[in-house]
Amino acid sequence: MSTKRILSNTIDTNQEYEVVGLDLAKNCVSAALITIEGELIGIDRLEYQDLRKCAQEMPATTFAMEPCCEMNLLVNELESWGHRCVVIDGKNVQNYIETHFSNQKTDLNDAQALAFLARDKQIRLIKPKDRQQLEFACLTTLREQYVKQYRQTLVSLKGICQSWGLNISKGISGKARLSEMIEKYEKFPEELRRELQNMVKHAQEVQKALTEINKTLKQVSKGDELCKMVQTVPGIGLVCACRLKATIGDISRFKHPKNFPAYFGLVPRSISTGHNEKKGRLTKRGDKTMRSLMIQAAGSVILMANKGNLKARALSKWILKKQREKMPWGKLTCAVAAKLLRIIRAMLISGKSFNPKVAAIAKCSLPKQTV
Repeated sequence: MSTKRILSNTIDTNQEYEVVGLDLAKNCVSAALITIEGELIGIDRLEYQDLRKCAQEMPATTFAMEPCCEMNLLVNELESWGHRCVVIDGKNVQNYIETHFSNQKTDLNDAQALAFLARDKQIRLIKPKDRQQLEFACLTTLREQYVKQYRQTLVSLKGICQSWGLNISKGISGKARLSEMIEKYEKFPEELRRELQNMVKHAQEVQKALTEINKTLKQVSKGDELCKMVQTVPGIGLVCACRLKATIGDISRFKHPKNFPAYFGLVPRSISTGHNEKKGRLTKRGDKTMRSLMIQAAGSVILMANKGNLKARALSKWILKKQREKMPWGKLTCAVAAKLLRIIRAMLISGKSFNPKVAAIAKCSLPKQTV
């Protein structure tokens, strides 16, 4: 195939293309189109409205792009018009630019790299979100931002108060009492006291917004079967179930139980050279928020097992055994989080709710009728 790039200003909708590589930007895209005959056509700047108009008139083809803010909505639109979309990790594009373009990174080079990488059958693709998943993902992301704002506001407020000699204990969480303490403390300058009161009001507003978004999550997840089923697992609550809904997609794409925790970065790196193999740190791939929520869920499950409140006896015995073996807390929580994900995968594939009698028992050890 010729690698000569022919520059153009728009997409010829009468021509058939094998693949179209799109480098997405805020207001426009750069496109590299490979025709059925093997010609490479490059478009440096193409408006989104022009891209959408041409895509509706084009014959069905493959569009390739990197993950970004605009990606999910554009993929849903292109697929509704009969096209196939593939999303490729930016690291693969970066490696292609280094080896094929001498590390000369331009928008057109990125688009061309995406077009050629989309023809590779062995490359791992990123699963885009549909509209429902995108809604769950945005709501849970907004909730995380509210939680961060609330914590940062209170920590900053307590630090400033302590620098003036007013020590606020951890047990004081009521905003009215906190506001009263600031008002009565005489060492504060009047200007500083006013701003500290504003910080207290801001914390109250963020707390109200957090309450409202929790109600919204409860409402949108009420009719979703996946959210209902996942919440039967110990330690998994509303927020964790909604984030799982946003990130899982089609559960059948995880062919092996280990693939599911690996998708969220809860497996150790494999480092091997010659005949020596060892395990490294966690890969920490995938969704950071989901991984954090699963670690919190695992911590609550461990506490339940220690108090004897965990109904799943096999899972409880396994956790207590690891503790007797002096497994560090960090490793134990990661191991329990990975085990919970494997349990969730088995539930979603079988379509059955959490069964405490078989949870954490190896499949080969189960009677045939319960497999």
